[in-house]
Amino acid sequence: MRIATVKTRVGLSDTTLGEPMPNPSTQPHPDQLAKVEQLLEHFEQLEAQLQQVRDGLTHSHRLATLGTIASIIAHEYNNILTPILSYGQLALGNPDDQKMMRTAVEKAVSGSERAAKISSSLLGFAREADQEHAAGLRTTINDALACLGRDPKKDGVDVTIEVPDVRVTMSPLKLQQVLLNLILNAKDAMRRTGGSLWITGSVQGTYVHVDVADSGPGIPEQIVDRLFEPFVTHRQYRADEDQPDRKGTGLGLCICRDLIRNAGGRISVDSVPGKGATFHLTIPLAEDLFEPPVKKKG
Repeated sequence: MRIATVKTRVGLSDTTLGEPMPNPSTQPHPDQLAKVEQLLEHFEQLEAQLQQVRDGLTHSHRLATLGTIASIIAHEYNNILTPILSYGQLALGNPDDQKMMRTAVEKAVSGSERAAKISSSLLGFAREADQEHAAGLRTTINDALACLGRDPKKDGVDVTIEVPDVRVTMSPLKLQQVLLNLILNAKDAMRRTGGSLWITGSVQGTYVHVDVADSGPGIPEQIVDRLFEPFVTHRQYRADEDQPDRKGTGLGLCICRDLIRNAGGRISVDSVPGKGATFHLTIPLAEDLFEPPVKKKG
């Protein structure tokens, strides 16, 4: 018994019994356990607060994007209302002209339908969040273009869309936010000279690869490798004589990267100065979210 007692004090094991004897000095103190639990709880609270900040930043960026296209939409609404007003005034001045009356009504209906479509797209994009976990790629691209409220051809930009009709593992709202940010950046880069915008895609295994390319001036070499970092913007490197104070926040592409990553995808960019830029998106296909139902025999 004396040998076992000595072994217990020095933390040795009792080889005669084959079991280690407990060493009180190695046991955590109750106060230490309580501090660890408090620290873990504090970390969980910080993580939850960080996620709230990220969600708020994403929504704020979405609202900022709406502000960016507000002037475009206001101009387009004016283009819609002008023929409605003109034909309406002509019809009122010629109440016996049935052809004019019909034309005025047709202009009013078509213009109202277009305005309603633009408003619907904007309201959908401005909502807080959506509960859907999969998005139709082609549909979401069309919705993003509809949010612009103006045909890009009117600004000298030809748009080509060639993507497969698939669904991806990303909410329509978040995918639309990414696409709209890339489209606005491309239009902004080509606003002086016009050009072409290509949105192409292909399915490779369990992923869909989407390229958003433009024929603009490209991205400066000094920032192309840091383009997805926070507060990095290529606008500060571009001389805009007509808009000297226009600068980006440098958060748009950073948020796009996080949205794509959270969906299990990747985003990258290739650019040659003077030859445009191409953004590469890789997003998992929605079919791989769930296993197909097992068919019962008999």
